[in-house]
Amino acid sequence: MTPHSPESSAPTSRAQWDAAAVLAASDAWSWVPDEARVHRTDELLVVAYPDYVGTPTVARSLGNARDAAALVDEAHEAARAFGRDRVWWNVTGSRGPEGLEDELLSRGGEVVQRMDVLALPLGDGAPDLGVPRGVPHGVTTRRVVDAESLREALEVSRVAFDDPPVTDDMVADHLAEVQRTVEADAGARVVAYVDGRPASTGGFTLAGDVARLWGGGTHPDLRGRGAYRASLAARLQLAAGMGATLALTHGRIDTSSPILQRLGFTRYGEQRQLVLDL
Repeated sequence: MTPHSPESSAPTSRAQWDAAAVLAASDAWSWVPDEARVHRTDELLVVAYPDYVGTPTVARSLGNARDAAALVDEAHEAARAFGRDRVWWNVTGSRGPEGLEDELLSRGGEVVQRMDVLALPLGDGAPDLGVPRGVPHGVTTRRVVDAESLREALEVSRVAFDDPPVTDDMVADHLAEVQRTVEADAGARVVAYVDGRPASTGGFTLAGDVARLWGGGTHPDLRGRGAYRASLAARLQLAAGMGATLALTHGRIDTSSPILQRLGFTRYGEQRQLVLDL
């Protein structure tokens, strides 16, 4: 999961969540911050993020009508217009023209990440994850509301995801978003501490009654201490309290997905990320 806050695109409200509804909610998820440059049509979204984002230029299909080769040509032309020479494509089996992934692979694309689409119902409130009963003594959580706690969260993300160094500009950009989210009661970011050390972080953004969980990561030196589960439990409790009926996330197949499935999340599909040099 990436360490930044995805923005709502198409709010969803649904009392019951079947597989089709979960996948539709997943397909509607995109992150377009105010400072990004965007190329958007009915069939395509290309976003040029600030350079400090780990995947600074991202493309995804929004429909199924376009020819795959023509769609890729348009996306890469838009990326070049933004001055970018590399594009990360997010590809799913539920949205996009036939043959899109094969087209990307034929142009030299490489699959760099595979993520499961995971969801957990919250209609009856946040489930019991064994927190705090199952978390060792010394693990605490805190909601990010100021520059100090935000910098701690970003530092944990930097180490967990091998991201660029945290800068004052980065903190300022994220803090403005944190403050808007807090004021609107539209999501939250949390930090979990082990014996006072920032150990794990993650956030969520509300889209209707869907809590989109993002950025869950733990400092390598503090894994296995209960911090990840504590930060997840805190997010689910906050989300349920804000009216969410579904927790939705994209968990890396080789890291967070097995943990989340053990904690009650159900797998509904897969999303792959391919990178191409232009």
